[in-house]
Amino acid sequence: MDIGKAFSFVTEDPDALKKILIGGIISMIPIVNFAAMGYVVAVIRRVANDDPYPLPEWDNFGLYFSEGFKVLVGLFVYFLPVTLLMFVFMIIMALAGGFNGDIDAQSADMVFGGSVFLLQCVMFIYALAVSILLPAAFARFAEEGTIGSMLQFGKIFAFIRSNPGGYVVMLLVWLAVSYLIAPLGILACFVGIIFTSWWSYLVFGHMMGQLMRQNALAV
Repeated sequence: MDIGKAFSFVTEDPDALKKILIGGIISMIPIVNFAAMGYVVAVIRRVANDDPYPLPEWDNFGLYFSEGFKVLVGLFVYFLPVTLLMFVFMIIMALAGGFNGDIDAQSADMVFGGSVFLLQCVMFIYALAVSILLPAAFARFAEEGTIGSMLQFGKIFAFIRSNPGGYVVMLLVWLAVSYLIAPLGILACFVGIIFTSWWSYLVFGHMMGQLMRQNALAV
């Protein structure tokens, strides 16, 4: 994987500044920012197809919005179990409050504390698993363009197994960009982070496109 290319490819596009500015603005507008997600999908496809200029124009907003909406529906399905666990957590809190009048406070605290700890452990493990699988789910969507493709776990695992080293590198770089580099934009009066965060998604899109191209060549 060419990590340097993922960081620098935006500078090679003659209209990069315009495209990044538009993307940064769109990414900060609720609902409208669905299109930003669809734009990243387009970047993944163009890199996978070895397009010399992977940044598409913003002239197909309807398609970007539609595909971004589909991706977000897929993400909702992935995080639905966490939402249900949070609901269970709220029920436990309510029950623990009701038990206080029936059993001693120490027992109620033990039941509540143990339940919270168990739920936190389950949620952490699930969130970690989802974080590992989601990039591959993005790749599946970029390939087929359907919500169902994001849930084809056999193909998702096959995608990861086809190049595990490259996949791990992509995850590590993505984490570094998201949590270490992108937040530096906050130094520019909180406005810069909008564009550095958007840039970090483009870096992710390029790396995913590279993985898709490498996997296709390996078949």
